[in-house]
Amino acid sequence: MRDLAKKILKNTASRNEVLLYWLGGSGYIIKNNIITIGLDIYLSNSCQKADEVYKRLVPPPLSPEDIKLDYLIASHSDGDHLDIGSLDKFISDKTDTKIIGPDSVIKRCKGLGIARERLIRLNRGEKIKINSLKLKAVFADHGEISPDCIGIIIHLSGKNIYFTSDTCYRPDLPELVNLNEKIDLLIVPINGKYNPDFKDASYIAAWVKPEIVIPTHFWMFKEHGGEPGKFVEFCSQVAPGVKILIPAIGESIYF
Repeated sequence: MRDLAKKILKNTASRNEVLLYWLGGSGYIIKNNIITIGLDIYLSNSCQKADEVYKRLVPPPLSPEDIKLDYLIASHSDGDHLDIGSLDKFISDKTDTKIIGPDSVIKRCKGLGIARERLIRLNRGEKIKINSLKLKAVFADHGEISPDCIGIIIHLSGKNIYFTSDTCYRPDLPELVNLNEKIDLLIVPINGKYNPDFKDASYIAAWVKPEIVIPTHFWMFKEHGGEPGKFVEFCSQVAPGVKILIPAIGESIYF
């Protein structure tokens, strides 16, 4: 685990590059030559219930205390996106990490005793700029499970990343999200559990027309399926101009 953390800390992106690592599930580390961001990272086993529902099937690729983040973004307060089991490692007197998320995330963090100055609110329709990092929260439909779940447009080093977060596909999604920027990288779930399956994720890629698409949020739990092979096949048909990447956990992706 420490080997990956050391690699992430050591590897740097050039001024016009972004470097990305998949940590399993829906979790990513994204960095440029200045800022390191954690996105919906789940590194504990805090979601597991007594009957082994939501038991991790994949071991965490690193320990939270081994990685230094400037910002930890949580798109909503579900436990595999806001990892209660790791927060005390990310937010401690040894770190300067700040948490960014919608009202549900801020409320949960306050309830855990995290200081206000460590929290940055980001709800749908809002934008924030922190030095060279720009974030915009857009619509995501995760139903009544997480009614304030946000999709996120991350602008870093001249690149735009659209992280849909947990959202179903619906015909009016393009209108509700209202993208106004060219998307370089789309990250979209494919597990089909309150999320798109491989077909619906492909339709989202066809609508967004990014340079690159990465399917995500599969194989963390037995309850979360996902068929990346079928996504590659179907997305190639409905979005033929889009490059598809399937990273291994911990693999470095430069773009």
